[in-house]
Parts: sequence; C-alpha cells; structure tokens
Amino acid sequence: MGKGSRLVNHVIVAVSIFICSVGWAQEPENKTGKNTVFEQDMVTGIVGDTVLRTHTLTIVDTLAIGNNITDTATTFIVLRHAEKQSTGTNPTLSAAGKIRANKLRDLLVNVSLDAIYSTDYNRTKQTVQPTAAAKMLAVSLYNPSSLNPLVDLVLNTFHDGTILVVGHSNTTPSFLNVLTGTKFYSNILESEYDNLYIVTVFQKGRVEVVHFRY
Repeated sequence: MGKGSRLVNHVIVAVSIFICSVGWAQEPENKTGKNTVFEQDMVTGIVGDTVLRTHTLTIVDTLAIGNNITDTATTFIVLRHAEKQSTGTNPTLSAAGKIRANKLRDLLVNVSLDAIYSTDYNRTKQTVQPTAAAKMLAVSLYNPSSLNPLVDLVLNTFHDGTILVVGHSNTTPSFLNVLTGTKFYSNILESEYDNLYIVTVFQKGRVEVVHFRY
C-alpha cells in the first residue's frame, strides 16, 4: 500500500472517530440507493458514500461560488430569505436583511443565472430582488407546499443551467431533501440567515451539495 492510500485511510478513520464523538455516527437515510454527496459544517472527510466539507464564504470570495458550478449538470443555488422585520403577517426585510440581500447580489456577480424562484412572500422576494435586477431576470413564484413539480420543471427546462431558489427555514431544508432524495436536512434555526447551498444535480439520486456560510 502506498503512502497516498495510507494517508486517505487515516483521514477516513480520523473523521469517522470525530463524527462518532459528536453524535453523527449514523449516516443519513438515502432511499434512492444511489450516491449523494453532502456538505455539513465543522467536519471535513469521507464517511461511506457521504462527503462532508466546510466552507466559510465572504462577500469578496466570488471565486468559490463559480468553482462549484458546472455547465454539465443542473445547478441549484438554494437559500433561506434574509433577516426579516419582527412584526406583521407578511414582514419585509429588516435593515440587516437588505444588507444581506445586496451581499447575495455581489456574491453572484460572476454567476450566470438562468432563472430565479421565490415563494410569494415579501421577505423572500426582497431577498432575491437585487440579484434579479442585476441579472435582468424576472422572479418566478413557486408553491413551497409542492416542491417536486418545481424540481421537475427546472430539470426539464434548464438542463445544465443554474437556478437561484429562495425559501424559508422549513421549506429550504425540505427542498434540499427533495433534491437529494433523503431526509438529511432539518429545519434551519430561526436565528440563522447565512446558509447557502450549491446543489449540483447530475441526475435524480446523484447529487453533490456544497454548503457555504455567507
């Protein structure tokens, strides 16, 4: 066995031990029986068919986004809306949320988007509005209670394209689970607004997910 093989084995063993130590010994359920690549904060390594990596992204690090987008598969950029006002049944973005919305626009400055999808709420539409204006794209609305049709529509219409999808603390994980064919993703904490996922769908059941913080 060469030095490279021994090193890979040592990394896998070390990561497996670390994951067990934080309570992640059980792999995510994957009913498709196919390989799906995942991202999870705080861990870097390989466990079975699951790849776990960490990415911390800043507003000036646009290169990292581009490096994870391919023109040979359909790419979904998936995120929750930015910070919202604390009152109202359909709140708008707060001052912090507007700053984050502009940060998203700057982050995607070098990314060629084919479409932008949002739920029909002020906070989601306002999160992608600066990006939509910069890309000169209309924002299409989707029903967060019916995610499979959206996935099928995008895969059929924008093959090898790049799509931005904004949702909520509960619907964004649900959308990720639909894309990956798993139950890996749980609801986002109410206080978290900085998660951004790049999901590359080579075909249903063969997916790579890169998790950024922005």
